[in-house]
This record gives sequence, structure tokens and C-alpha cells, in this order.
Amino acid sequence: MDVGIAVTPAKLEVSIPAGATYNLPITVQNSSGDPAHVQASLVDFSVGLSGEYRFMRVGSGPYSLLKWAAIRPREFDVPQGTTQQVQLTISIPQQSGLSGEYGGIVFFQTRPSRSNARNGVVFSVRVASKIYETIPGTAKLDGAIAKMSAASSSKGESYRVLFRNTGNTHVYLHGQLSVQRGNSVVEQVQLANDELVERGGERLLQVFGRRLDPGSYQAIATLDYGGKTETGGEIAFDVH
Repeated sequence: MDVGIAVTPAKLEVSIPAGATYNLPITVQNSSGDPAHVQASLVDFSVGLSGEYRFMRVGSGPYSLLKWAAIRPREFDVPQGTTQQVQLTISIPQQSGLSGEYGGIVFFQTRPSRSNARNGVVFSVRVASKIYETIPGTAKLDGAIAKMSAASSSKGESYRVLFRNTGNTHVYLHGQLSVQRGNSVVEQVQLANDELVERGGERLLQVFGRRLDPGSYQAIATLDYGGKTETGGEIAFDVH
């Protein structure tokens, strides 16, 4: 049995001024050979140090978007091989102090039914549409490496870099870590490749390098978060 559904757009970034309303169409497609009963739900989210998502009740996050939103229909049937369009209405309040980016996730989940059961197993599918909204003219990209460390093991060196998003939008990290001994580069490793850090969040990046000979070294991290300048950090460490 195929119980697959898909949603378009899976991610959307919009710019809505305070006091305005935006109607966003979202299309749910039932690509399976069976009819699907779908329920929509709105949630806040955060992303942890290791990139894991955490979901929360709408309005509980500091940058909740969907507390200003309504969706209709909230529950519907989608025959096999067809689509259903729902409308997400976002009404940004006319409120001073709003700035930067707000976000939320709309989940669409199939409801298990007896007709979906095969050999006593019941399936349910959940897909998401992620929405970002920015107050026009207020976006600020900023961030910095807050902490670095290096540790040795029998298998090699472990490097940890903590990035802190100090701006007011989400960012994606790209960068590398260089290991030097004196003026000579001993090793270079990729530190980040499109790693997400949400507004107000931190991301702990960990990479592993080869085993080093005893001596004194420097680890230099460079990260591009999409701002005007990159951010960097450096630590000195000894290998015994």
C-alpha cells in the first residue's frame, strides 16, 4: 500500500509589512493509490545545537509566525491521484517593535483508518510546509564563533566550533577549519556545508582530523553565514 502525500511549497519565504494580510495557497497532493484523510496543524519550532528539530505549541516560541495565522480547510479528504488546495492566511499585526524574521511549520498528516490497515499494521504519513516571514527592511544577518575546542584521541583530533546567530533571520553556514603548526598548514577539513541556524540559535559543529604528531598547533575556523563579512575563530592546542 502506498500512503504517500506531498506538499507544495515545502518551504516559502515571504515579506509582509506590519498591518498587512497575506493569503498563501498550499497544495497537498495524494500520490498514492488510496484515498487519504488529511488533517492540518500549525506549530512553532526550534533547531538544536546538533541540527535536530523541536516542535512546540503555536505562540510558545519567541519568533512565532503562525500565532497570526489561520488555515482552511483544516481537515479534508483527498482522493487518490488528486490534489487539494488549502489557504494559509497570515495577518501581521500593526504593532511597533516587530522586526526581522518569524517562522512556523504547517503539518499535513493522514489519519489512519481501517481501510489503510494491512495485516494489522496501520500507517500515517506527515509532511511539512515551512514558512518564514520577514518584516520589510528590518532583516539583519550577523553571527560569530562563540567557542572552539580541540581534543586528541587514538583515532585522531576532534574539533568543536560553536556558532551563535546574533542576527534576526535564519542563516546557512559554509566554511572550513585549518590546522597549522607554526606557519605551515598541516590539514584542512570542511567545517560546515549548508548547516541551518535559526534566529536566536546556536549550532555546534564537530569535525575530525587525522592524528597529529606531538607538538603545538593552531586551529583556525572560518565560517560564511551569508553576511557582508565572514566570521573566524582561532585556538592554540598541544598534542602530547
